Amino acid sequence: MAVNGVSDNPYAFLNSKNTTSATEEENDPGSLQMNDFLSLMTTQLMNQDPLKPMENGDFLGQIASFSTVTGISDLQDSFASFANVMQSDQALQGSSLVGRSVLVPSSIGMMTADSPMRGQINVAEPVSNLELKIYSNTGELVRTIPMGAASGYTNFEWDGLNNDGEAMPEGAYQFMATGNVDGQNTAFATAVIAKVDSVLVGSSGQGLTMNLAGIGSVPFSEVQEII
Repeated sequence: MAVNGVSDNPYAFLNSKNTTSATEEENDPGSLQMNDFLSLMTTQLMNQDPLKPMENGDFLGQIASFSTVTGISDLQDSFASFANVMQSDQALQGSSLVGRSVLVPSSIGMMTADSPMRGQINVAEPVSNLELKIYSNTGELVRTIPMGAASGYTNFEWDGLNNDGEAMPEGAYQFMATGNVDGQNTAFATAVIAKVDSVLVGSSGQGLTMNLAGIGSVPFSEVQEII
């Protein structure tokens, strides 16, 4: 019986609260919230052995454990959101690279009638007789370019002419830079300027991959310079 709209059932409030809790659990099954944890801890304290009460350290340890698990879950959600933002940023960055040129480590370069092959040689030790040799895709030596004394990063350019001054067909060519170091013929690391044809936005932390004219797929992480 209710008096002035108030139920005479002393358990009505508890039943209502339990119904609300049940509804919340249905909306988020298997989720242990902080209120649930505190309720369990209170029940544990009420039913502990008076002769062997829970140590303060144990109580704080359980709270810390729960907080750690909750914090890890929140951190994972934050990292997931961060990863989505980074992927979107990579897509935007990748789209701005298409059509531009980049300097990447390579011994293969593209030569066209209106665009000579250009690149860079990393002369680790000073030499007096640096040479750049250009080879066709069949391995035939088509041009030798004497570059004389060099040290450090040295730029090079090939106009597409062979040793006889004849224009070579457009396409991809291999090249190698060598010089004498302590009486021994030594090869040096090289890089080439290549045009970005397209960009692939990777997933699972793979990052950007560029498709370069005459070279193929190259990770964005290998780019030494954007031109």
